[in-house]
Amino acid sequence: MLKPTVYLLRLGNLSYYYLFAILEKFSPTPHWARELSQYFKTSPYEIIQAYQQKRPKAAQLWTTKPRQLIKQIFSFYSETDYWVYRQTYFNRHKAFLDIALALLLKPKGRFCEYGGGVGPVTHWLINKFPKWKYQIIDLDCPVLKFSRWRFKDNPNVSFKIVNSVIPPLHDNFDVIVCKQVLEHVPDPLITVKQFVKYLNPGGWLFVDYVNNPGRENLAVSAKKRQEVLNYLDSHLQAIFKINPNQVHEGYGLYLKKL
Repeated sequence: MLKPTVYLLRLGNLSYYYLFAILEKFSPTPHWARELSQYFKTSPYEIIQAYQQKRPKAAQLWTTKPRQLIKQIFSFYSETDYWVYRQTYFNRHKAFLDIALALLLKPKGRFCEYGGGVGPVTHWLINKFPKWKYQIIDLDCPVLKFSRWRFKDNPNVSFKIVNSVIPPLHDNFDVIVCKQVLEHVPDPLITVKQFVKYLNPGGWLFVDYVNNPGRENLAVSAKKRQEVLNYLDSHLQAIFKINPNQVHEGYGLYLKKL
């Protein structure tokens, strides 16, 4: 029953997204711009203008900045605050009903949003499941600084900074979420091994992995995609398995057996 239930919840996520996208058209000041205006201490109108102005500059940085060495990868996301705008805008209507199911089935637990950036999943879940403990892990860059501001009044949210290829996971978690991240890390196999190690028995891992080595993927990361997916398949129970030949990121849901 789990697989069809999650499938229906994923459809609910899409419905939620498009409903609020329609409603946004009738709002003179979108919610995402209002939140950023508080953070940057300016008007929502100026936030929208800034986002539009920063996009071409970030696109140029994306295509010209080398990202082969670890220092280059880590510094890349610190060179512009565009990603704060981009991630907040991109996730503005998203729902995570499938992930909420994992929290609903357990009164309290520990949740990790790896490569969380502005913390979209944590932001959507935290008021619905206040007994859970949340941790956001990312590079020391503008998006993580925004997350610290965003959750400054939530004592059950903690943060860890990534400063090497080994994820700074030191606690066990009941749910780990890693969305649109693995294609950007220098060694995704080390990353997923840490996920498996620190996932509690009975825990849920939500993960995707973009298959597009010519653009968004680091070349080294792209080459390890098959090995990473094989490792997940052999060490966890796959409810939704990522197809290694699929063009897009796929949808992976894996459980750690009790």
